[in-house]
Order: sequence, then structure tokens, then C-alpha cells
Amino acid sequence: MNTPWSDREWHRVLVYGLGVSGAAVARFLLRRGVQVLAVDDREPTELELGAWTEGESVEIAASEALDRLPDDVDGVIVSPGVPGERPLLVEAERRGVPVIGEIELAFPFVEAPIVAITGSNGKSTTTAMTGAMIDGAGRRAVVCGNFGRPLIDCVGEEGDVLVTEVSSFQLESVDTFRPRAAALLNLSPDHLDRHGDLRRYGETKSRIFARQTADDVAVLNADDPLVARFTPEGLAAHRRYFSRREVVADGCYLDGCDVIEVVPGEEPQSLFTLGDVPIPGTHNLENAMASALLARAVGVAPEAVRPGLVGFTGLPHRLERIVVRGGVVWYDDSKGTNVGATAKSLEGFEDGSVHLILGGRGKGTSVDELEGWVVRKVRRLYLIGESAAEFERELGHRVPSERAGDLETAVAAAARHARSGEVVLLSPACASFDQYENYIARGEHFQRLVRGLAEVNDG
Repeated sequence: MNTPWSDREWHRVLVYGLGVSGAAVARFLLRRGVQVLAVDDREPTELELGAWTEGESVEIAASEALDRLPDDVDGVIVSPGVPGERPLLVEAERRGVPVIGEIELAFPFVEAPIVAITGSNGKSTTTAMTGAMIDGAGRRAVVCGNFGRPLIDCVGEEGDVLVTEVSSFQLESVDTFRPRAAALLNLSPDHLDRHGDLRRYGETKSRIFARQTADDVAVLNADDPLVARFTPEGLAAHRRYFSRREVVADGCYLDGCDVIEVVPGEEPQSLFTLGDVPIPGTHNLENAMASALLARAVGVAPEAVRPGLVGFTGLPHRLERIVVRGGVVWYDDSKGTNVGATAKSLEGFEDGSVHLILGGRGKGTSVDELEGWVVRKVRRLYLIGESAAEFERELGHRVPSERAGDLETAVAAAARHARSGEVVLLSPACASFDQYENYIARGEHFQRLVRGLAEVNDG
């Protein structure tokens, strides 16, 4: 067991935020005999809670119902979606009451080595792909974290390796968290409404390496200047790099169609080829390179990397190929919720071939990273959601565009304009909350619309 983050004995804990992560934390604490004061910014009647709330050791309250932090609270566990300026959290910090997050709570109880992945884009795919490589090598990986099962839910049910996605929100509240191998895949402006500016965002991401030692591995994108800018100067871990563009001294790089691993003092060897990467997009080659280095860091042999990669099928709503209709390929990339993600998705398609559905609730970031790829790759834009007018103003003069407003209109318009050999891509570069509950609901609606078109026209 890892060194506990605190030697305090907890009797009563405030759990702030009752989504998937908060509910898992509450269940974990209750199983250990800790009383839970569960708080959410919503009213208790608006929450969908399970049987764990029915015991005498649980009290549920709306945050507005508490005018101050109760004196008998020993600690606060904050969910990723709860900003640190909430009054109860500010008061806890002022009084010296520990405020930590779910992964910080879980870490002392985890016995298997942890592989942790962060970055602006590709976290979920790389997490799942790393797990597939470890499984393909005959070991058991438990894949968890920000996009699926919370890390705290995996305590006591571990495999050989825990592979977890970690968001910037989660990294705000870590202290002792120390992964055996950690990756920073890339950085582009995102969540600046929460972090304030790029500097604070980059520094928060780099906290994933803060507690690593020389016995650990840090996997870094050699092609990303922002990764280089925010990699801590005092990073203690063994650095390994991946690159599509240049030879690296330690890590892996692309040589023609081969991904070659370099270990100082050893002969270079091939890990896999471009043809082994089963999902489209240049960024997925980068994800595969990072995954290979992470798998190698926890003992997967070089020749055992390829089987898990070849069998990987990708994730829902991340460049997911839906259907081919009249020679037009339709892709669901609803998980592309920032301009960097959409830019990376566009990069893998033929020039001038993409009919791009773009828009939703914007994040206040510049389109500079996206504009060049739109000009090069996109034949026509279909703009939806709250940000449609802004995208029309910033990109509409560069390529043909129309303000569709909603997905139904955008899908119908794209079906009229797209020709055989072209692609229709939903990659919104925006959050979904203006029109949908989440990116999953948006992607599922898109798929229903697309499959409906295919039935009508191809049936």
C-alpha cells in the first residue's frame, strides 16, 4: 500500500459533488465506517442517487443550505466539476481542513502500479489503447478514470496494472499521487474558463509528474512545443519521448512506415507499423506511440506491443466510423469538444474532402489552431449551436459555410452536398451543453440521424 496522504483518523467527511465520482467516493467512505455529509449545488430532489444514501451514516444537503462548514468535518473530498472558489471549500482551506480529490483519496489504497494519462486531446483513446496493449501481452489491465469507472471504484478489485485517465480538474487537488508511468500527450488552450489562462492550465497538467521519482517514467510528446514549455525543469522521472517528425534519443519515432523504439545503449527495434494502427487520424498514431511507451514502462516486451494495438477498436464518439452512404463516409467525433481536438481529427483526412459539422457551446478559445486545417481539409462547413455565428464570422470567409442551427438541419444539408469519396465529420470543437446533456447524447443523436438517412437512401 502506498504512503497515505494524511495520518488523520477521519470520522465525518464532506463529499462535495454527487456525480459519478462523488457517489463512488461516498460509497468508499461508508464501507470504511466514515460518516458522510454529501453536498451538491443542486437540491437533493434533483439528484439521482442510489441505495448508499439510505443509511444512518449519510446526510444529503444542497450547498446553499449550509452557511458554514460544520465543525466536526475532518476532511473534504471535492468532485472534479466543483470549482475551488465555492464558499465551503474556501472556508475549509482557511480553517486548515484537508481538501482533496477522488484520485488523491484512492491512491494510498492502490497496490498495483498506476499508469496515468493526461493532455488536452486523446486521453480516453490512449488510456483504452494502453489497456489493450497490456491485455494483449497476457497481463490484466484495469482501465478507469475520468472517462469511465472512477479510480476509487477499482480499489480492491485491481489487476496487474491500473490505467487511468486524469483530467486537469482532477490534477488541481493532488498531492501524493504518484503514477509508475505518466504521459502528457499534448497541450492546447482548453478549460480556460476554469483555469484562467494557459500558464495555469499547463502547470496544472504537469502536476501529474510532481511526485514521480527516478524509478518512474514520464512519457512526453517531442513534437508539441507547449508540452516542452510546461514540462517541469526538476522532473525526476526517466523521460521518454515520442515523435512523428524527428529521431529521439530515448523513446520512439516514426521512420517511414515503422515506429522504432530507441533505448540508450541498445539496438533500435520496431514496435509496430502505420498499418497496425486500427483507427484513422494522425493523432491516433501519436496516441499509439504514447501507449506503446507506457506499456513498455510496466514491463510489456517490445514484440508484445503489436497484438493489443491491432485488436483495438477505438472509443464511441471519437472518430467513430458510422456508415458509408453513396460513397460518403460519415464519422462521429462528438468527443472533439475543443479546437485542438477538431484540428487533430481533420489532420488525418484528404485535403478538401471534409464536410465538417462544427459548433455548440464555445469555450472562449481562439480558432487560430483550427483555421489552417479548415482551409486545407474542409470543403464545406455546417454550423450549429450557440457558437454558430462566431464560427461563421471567423471561418465563413475562408470556406463555404451555412448556419444550420441544429444537427437535424446540418445532417440533411451535408447529405445533399457530399459526394462519393468525401467525408462528413461531426467534430464540434465545442461543448454540447447548449443543446444536449453531454457529448454522448449529441453523438448518439447524430448516429440516429445518419443511420436514418442510410436506411432511406440505401434501403
